[in-house]
Amino acid sequence: MRYFSFLILIPAFFCSCSDSSVANGTGSNAGETELAGIITATNAAGNPFTHASARVWILNEDSMKVAYENQFDEAGSLKFTSTISENDNSSIQLIETYSGDSLSAMRWVDFNRAPSQNLSLEKSVPLKGKILNNGRPLPNVKIQILDKLTTTDTNGNFEFESLPSGVHYAFVEGYFGKFSYQMQTDLSEDAKTNHIDVAEKIFTVVEDFENWKTKQTLLGKSFGQGWWFICTDSLQGGGSRVSEGITSKNLLVTGDSAKTGSSLHLKFTIDEETVGHYGVAGFSIGDDFDENEMFAFYDLRNATAISFDAKGEGELYLQITKRGVDGKREFHETSPAVLKSAWQHFTFTADDFDCELLAVNSINFMVRSNAEIYLDNIRFDGISPSMWPALGMRF
Repeated sequence: MRYFSFLILIPAFFCSCSDSSVANGTGSNAGETELAGIITATNAAGNPFTHASARVWILNEDSMKVAYENQFDEAGSLKFTSTISENDNSSIQLIETYSGDSLSAMRWVDFNRAPSQNLSLEKSVPLKGKILNNGRPLPNVKIQILDKLTTTDTNGNFEFESLPSGVHYAFVEGYFGKFSYQMQTDLSEDAKTNHIDVAEKIFTVVEDFENWKTKQTLLGKSFGQGWWFICTDSLQGGGSRVSEGITSKNLLVTGDSAKTGSSLHLKFTIDEETVGHYGVAGFSIGDDFDENEMFAFYDLRNATAISFDAKGEGELYLQITKRGVDGKREFHETSPAVLKSAWQHFTFTADDFDCELLAVNSINFMVRSNAEIYLDNIRFDGISPSMWPALGMRF
């Protein structure tokens, strides 16, 4: 039996939305495309930074390339125009500003929607990681981030000394081929985000809970999207409750309770006397606003599965929200996953949702009876991280 009271909840988190039809994906256009914009750079005090350079990067399936590079003028400003080819994934671009190896910043933007951008240069930071194959360390593997290149040592370890803080798209190359992965700076010593096992081939990590301070998904941090929400039918006056709210410091567990590093832990007490009772932990993968600079939805038809690790007690439903061809919001969910005390890996395909995974806006983990859930390693299998921007959609 499908409950529809959850339909009341989603607009509260994603605000008002147009009912107009969804636009096509924003991948490459035929012919050439002109990039134009104004970039300004400031220091930590907000003053113009004149001794810096900027690069505009284009992200492709197996590499990144510089579309434009120049220095800021005496006012800390840089006006640019550049032409990119039809073979480039030009939906959005990465601005990177830097002053030697000591100060840097980066931001993904769409210059057609936001031609004026200001970046504040901050101290560059290191990034460490490990490359494996079926759990075994891989030596002599090449890793490239931006214009920096390094190689793994005999134990599969690598390090970049000076990068802009944030989530990076790294290209890993060896005898196994060349693949892109997300890697993140500012991680704790026990975090496994940058530990890549190439045996798993193509996947995009949505969330692994290793650096969750902003309550954004790992994927969403790149583009300022991907916000989590945790709630129950109490928002509509129901009696269901959840052990921790989204701002709680106790949401994550480590040690033996975690899958790897950190995992999300929630306990739902569901009031079955409430009509349409529910509990939910979910996240957006697009910002469902008409005027947002980035994307409202994503085309997930290339995903072979939405997968995650979970354990606990009770039944867990995976739900997506999407836009239909008429522009109206739709809700689709799977049959329940039965949680056990040991970790299990769950995979759900488009057939499990009984719909096409087009114009998807959010992913929700729902319960309709008392449940305790541990959650980790949420992925879009079959989607390369470097192609993610090409899958963005707008109204």
